Amino acid sequence: MTISAIAGLALFGMGSVPASATTLGGVDMQRACNTQYPSSFRLKAVVLNRHNAYSWRCAAPWDNTRKINVNAACAKQYGRGAYSGLRSSSNPYSWYCRR
Repeated sequence: MTISAIAGLALFGMGSVPASATTLGGVDMQRACNTQYPSSFRLKAVVLNRHNAYSWRCAAPWDNTRKINVNAACAKQYGRGAYSGLRSSSNPYSWYCRR
C-alpha cells in the first residue's frame, strides 16, 4: 500500500518519556525518505503492512526498500532534541514527535 503522507511518528521508540515531554506533531514520512536518502532516485514513503507501525519504508520504483529512522525524521522536521513516540504498534499512522 503506497502512502506518502504525513503520518503519526517515529520508527524507533525512546523507552521512558519524561513527564514534561511535549507532543510536537506528526512525522512527514515522505520528507524522511527525501532527507535520509537524498541521492536515491524517487523513493516513496510506503506502508508495507497496515497493521504494523514498524513497516514504513522508502521504496524505489524497482522494489528496493530502505528503513526510515523516525527519530532522525523528528529531529530533522522539528529540530534538535525532538524524538519519536508511538501510540500503537499495530497502527502505522500513530507515530508522532515530541521533545
